[in-house]
Amino acid sequence: MGYLKFCSNCGSINKIGIIEGRSRYFCSDCNTIHYENPKPTATLICPKLNYILLVKRAFDPGKGLWGLPGGFVEKGESLEAAASRELKEETMLEGKAINTIGTCTHNNTIFGDILLIGVEMEITNWENIIAGDDAEEAQLFLISSMPKLAFKCHQAILNMYLNSCDGR
Repeated sequence: MGYLKFCSNCGSINKIGIIEGRSRYFCSDCNTIHYENPKPTATLICPKLNYILLVKRAFDPGKGLWGLPGGFVEKGESLEAAASRELKEETMLEGKAINTIGTCTHNNTIFGDILLIGVEMEITNWENIIAGDDAEEAQLFLISSMPKLAFKCHQAILNMYLNSCDGR
């Protein structure tokens, strides 16, 4: 079965056409429009003085590259709960979300359209940084000498955070 081949409302075969100014799947039998929404992620900024926590990605996309910790918001989960869960899974650290930084979107070759939501985290205890889940390494980097980040949206969210710090 192909992606959105059938209408989820009546089971008829969908068509693709310009609906509301965009190319969309729709059912001409029951007039249902099938909106394709991005998958939200909690993308974490974990500062410690002049340092930022990064993780080396263990899997594609971006395997072996450094990026911000984070991951998908699960069904029924708040952004804050997802941020805390992803922090624990990827770094074994505990913390809480204290600020929403901003958003960035991109089309991921594996997961489709992604909405990255930048979340600033306050870490309760920095003593046991251990890479876990889909992170190969977890490490603090001096902001002035960070490696190139795996994704443009990670850099965009980091830039939003750094720009907001200028005004504090």
